[in-house]
Amino acid sequence: MDEETSSTLNESGRFSSKNPSNQSQARRINGSPSITRNDDRNESAPTDRYWVVYLVFYILGLGTLLPWNFFITANEYWMYKLRNNSAIPPHINTSTITASPTDDPDAVTYTRLQVLFQNTLSLCAMLPNVLFQFLNTMLQQRISEKMRIYGGLFMEVIFFIVTVVLVKIDCSSWQQTFFAVTMISIVLLNCASAVIQSSIFGIAAGLPQKYLQAVMAGQGMGGIFAAVAMIATIGFGHDPTSSAFAYFLIAIAVLFITGLSYKLLSKNNFYKYHHNQKRFANINETLTAAKNHHSINSQPGKSRSRNDSTLNPLQRVCAWSDSDDESRPLLMDADVTQPKFVPPLWSIFKKVWPHCFSVIFVFFVTLACFPSITSSIHSMSQKTTWNTLYFSPVSCFLLFNLTDWIGRSMAGYLHYPSEKQTSLLVFLVILRVAFMPLFALCNVQPRTRLPVIFNNDAYFIVFMAIFGLSNGHLSTLSMQYGPRCVESEHSETAGSLLGFAMSVGLAAGAGFSFVIKLII
Repeated sequence: MDEETSSTLNESGRFSSKNPSNQSQARRINGSPSITRNDDRNESAPTDRYWVVYLVFYILGLGTLLPWNFFITANEYWMYKLRNNSAIPPHINTSTITASPTDDPDAVTYTRLQVLFQNTLSLCAMLPNVLFQFLNTMLQQRISEKMRIYGGLFMEVIFFIVTVVLVKIDCSSWQQTFFAVTMISIVLLNCASAVIQSSIFGIAAGLPQKYLQAVMAGQGMGGIFAAVAMIATIGFGHDPTSSAFAYFLIAIAVLFITGLSYKLLSKNNFYKYHHNQKRFANINETLTAAKNHHSINSQPGKSRSRNDSTLNPLQRVCAWSDSDDESRPLLMDADVTQPKFVPPLWSIFKKVWPHCFSVIFVFFVTLACFPSITSSIHSMSQKTTWNTLYFSPVSCFLLFNLTDWIGRSMAGYLHYPSEKQTSLLVFLVILRVAFMPLFALCNVQPRTRLPVIFNNDAYFIVFMAIFGLSNGHLSTLSMQYGPRCVESEHSETAGSLLGFAMSVGLAAGAGFSFVIKLII
């Protein structure tokens, strides 16, 4: 940052400026202290050299959905762990078992635990996600950002270690217990993931728009990374447990990289500049509210000093605000507790609700179909290695995540529908409901009611490509446009609300996937 124009908090908690004109301007605006933002003074803002901050937010986005992406993509491993051991000869490679129509003499059908696994996984992942996204939105001003992110990452590492240990344990005699332990791990993993995700969205919302898009694109890349890692471990692994062991170890390594990336972010001048601008705006609003709405209990005609020990912290701020002393610090002394800034959630929500609805409905449709329905769609071609081993990892998981990532990345350059075309955006979001019957009429197995209408693999592949593109593009546009509907000091709260809306849509879609499964 340019030393002549920079403004920082010194070690004692005071605000200092190396430019005297900036300091005098900031000290008194309309007779009261104020912190000025430099958003429209581009010459004073540091630049994101070599796009380091953009890259860090990309990695953070990848890490936010890592537990979800890795657990849903390891479908073949879960099917192996929950297989019907009594019906499968020991010489059969169980990693290639798929459900088939009951009139197929060579069919090996799913067990009840296998049929319910993806739906239950989605529900156990998304319900705690809703609760903890909401709690993070409400408590983000009371729990430090570092505590939320580092604490969440630590919890994720612990439960991935538990998952790695279970890979090497023979659970064939206690599959129901294994199923329950896995679901408990998923619940706790997604509690931590929700806190991290909501926090990252809030942080990114306080920076220029492209950094929120970086988080969204990073989430899409996380899905691609998980799918590629799964395909690679299947190809090089000798059996499902060896593949899964390497696969989940990769997830732990990525979590450590995510933590190091956040550490790097906190030391970057570009990030610190924008982070402080948002903080100063919050302090301004708090000071204005304190001066306008909180009276100091003093006798008429008798002044009260801000150093009076009988005043509470908020009263001391008011006394300091009314002082005529030009030598007063721009911020409170270190011994005065900064009053908590409580954002007006309802007024913020009223401004961003169309985008909240769009985010909810996009992810409602997505989770209603993916992965619980789409991962159960099998190839109509002859039984080959492609059909039995790679069709679902490639055509379902990799294709969806790749097109989702393309859609998220496109939103950084192609702003259509535009920010002013909210109605068109909502209309396109609602159109995605058509994917539910389209996927249901593909070769979903097992099935007992609906016929297979789309009996060629090409239909499914085209549907998945459009499904992924629309999910990534429309959700990212809504996440970008939402924080721009509110004042800059409320952008973090707006970002957290949108993150909460995402979790609501995911949870509702996960629940509705059971309904689609019953219909099929």
